[in-house]
Amino acid sequence: MTLSIALSGDTAHSPGNTLPALRSAWRAGADLVKVDVHLSSDGYPVLVDDRVAATPGAPPRPVTDLTLAELAAARDDVERRVPTLMEVLGEFRPGIAPPLLIDAAAPEAALAADALLRERGLADRVLFTGSVETLGALRSRSSETPLLLAWDQPGLPPEDVARALHPTYLGVRNTLLNRERIGEIHRFGYRVAVWNVNEFPEMARYVGMGVDALATERIEDLTSLTKDTGKGVHHTAESA
Repeated sequence: MTLSIALSGDTAHSPGNTLPALRSAWRAGADLVKVDVHLSSDGYPVLVDDRVAATPGAPPRPVTDLTLAELAAARDDVERRVPTLMEVLGEFRPGIAPPLLIDAAAPEAALAADALLRERGLADRVLFTGSVETLGALRSRSSETPLLLAWDQPGLPPEDVARALHPTYLGVRNTLLNRERIGEIHRFGYRVAVWNVNEFPEMARYVGMGVDALATERIEDLTSLTKDTGKGVHHTAESA
C-alpha cells in the first residue's frame, strides 16, 4: 500500500496549514497531512507555511519573534487563522494518534511538538521530518520516534547520518527518483516517500513502481489510487 500525504492539507479548497484544509484532506482519505510547525516567541507550536508573518500595520517578522496573540491577529478571516498544534490534536479523541507528518522548522519546534504529543500519551506515534539537525534532536530524545529524512542527493545518506538518525523513510523529490533508486533504497531497509507529485499519470506511475508514500497538493486524485479501507494510518504510524 502507498500512503497518501496531503501537503499542508487540501490546498485545492482551503489555505494550507489551516484547520479547514486539514479537515478536508482527512475527509478525502489522506493517510497523513504534512504540516509545517514553527514555535511562537511564547513557546507555542503553530502551523504556518512560511518562516515570516505580517501583523496588521507592521512589516513581516519571523514567526519565532511573534507571540501566539500576534499570530492570531495576523489574519482577519477566522478560517485562515494560524492554528496551534494543540488545536489540531484536539480534532481527535484522546489517545488517538493524529494522521500527521510534522515538518518542524527548527529543533526547538520539533522538541516542543514532541513534548506536546508525549503529554497526550502519543509518544513515538507521529511521523516527523525536518533538517538533519532537527531530526537529530528528536532522535536524541527517543530511539522510537518515526522519522522521514529528506534526501535529494545521489546515493544513500552517509553511514554516520543513517546510524545516528535511523530514519524510517527517505523522502526523495520526484525528479530524482526512478525504479532503480527505489530498489536501492528498499534494499538498504528504508521506505521511500516521493515528493510533490501533482499529475495523475505520474501518481499512478510512482505507485506502480512501489513507492511507500507519495506527497501531493491534489489529495483527492491521489486517494483514488491509494485508498485502502483495510489498513489505517494509525496502524502504520505505530508500526513504523
